[in-house]
Amino acid sequence: MSQTAKGFLLGCSLFLSFTAAAFERSSELSLQHAAAVDGMPRGNLSALQYCGERLLAVSDREDQTLYELSLSEAGWQARGEYFELPDNAPSMLPVKLLAGAWLRGLSGQALDFEGLACDGEGNRYLVSESQLGVLKLPPVAAAPVKGQWLDLDPAVYTQGESQGLWQQVNALAEGVAINADADTIWLAAERQGRGLLKLQRQEQQWRCPLAGCVLLAERRFLPTDAFAPGVLNKEVLPVDFSDLVLWQGKLWTLERNAHQVCRRSTLSGARERCWSFAQTILSDPYIYPDAPYGLAEALLINEDGIMIGLDNNDRVRPDGDGRPWIFQFALPSDWQDGAKSD
Repeated sequence: MSQTAKGFLLGCSLFLSFTAAAFERSSELSLQHAAAVDGMPRGNLSALQYCGERLLAVSDREDQTLYELSLSEAGWQARGEYFELPDNAPSMLPVKLLAGAWLRGLSGQALDFEGLACDGEGNRYLVSESQLGVLKLPPVAAAPVKGQWLDLDPAVYTQGESQGLWQQVNALAEGVAINADADTIWLAAERQGRGLLKLQRQEQQWRCPLAGCVLLAERRFLPTDAFAPGVLNKEVLPVDFSDLVLWQGKLWTLERNAHQVCRRSTLSGARERCWSFAQTILSDPYIYPDAPYGLAEALLINEDGIMIGLDNNDRVRPDGDGRPWIFQFALPSDWQDGAKSD
């Protein structure tokens, strides 16, 4: 065999090995509990987070309401916490994206809050997809608190856009994480392309590090029929991020279309390990047969396990249930395996 032929075969072998590794099925999470959420009249559960002892939830259809969740034998019950918005909503987005967001806002998704994080003092941080902004809310008080928009470096948009992020309406910021000291914040760009970005606080401003805001930017697609025959209509789906958590010094991403949670480096965004929840949510009674893409949008991780919330987006299951659902999975015993020092 000629050297050229050998080289070609070796190249094919390496490509196939890379493809298999890139889309290798992750080990499955173990479901402990699943329950519906009542009390969110507009549905669309888009984020979960503990702030102190309170479990909070966000709906991307509610611009001025957080929800506190409590669990009973009947399931999760949501109680609304109203808050006030600042007078202005400054945005670094170009007109074409703002106009598209405005049109979507006519259906009641003006700010489109898609992520929630809390710092060590109990401040809450909501990321707005339509504005590419982060709203800071003080800790809960007897009277409604008033939010304040963080002063974000415009390079968040320009650097991200130059690397293929922020390309289309409804595919912008989809997750936010912050450390306990509230001096570093991370954002997740949703899809086409997806990415992770980092900002650091300087007084009252949030600026890109010297190395730049963008830790990770990629534009890839999942293979057809990745999980089971007929699932997701065998469409070619983009890899995506639908939520972001900082826990135990690592970033954890919810990857909706791949039905998995991944642990990543806080410095580079590089993936270290993933765990799948596909077998749970793609099985009866939890599957939505008409959903052309993944529905998991809310992620919470702590010592008690991994919580994942579904944004069913008004879809109804075959059993007639149309409420948001939250799944509690056991923390995998290998959650630290392969972790690299950041």
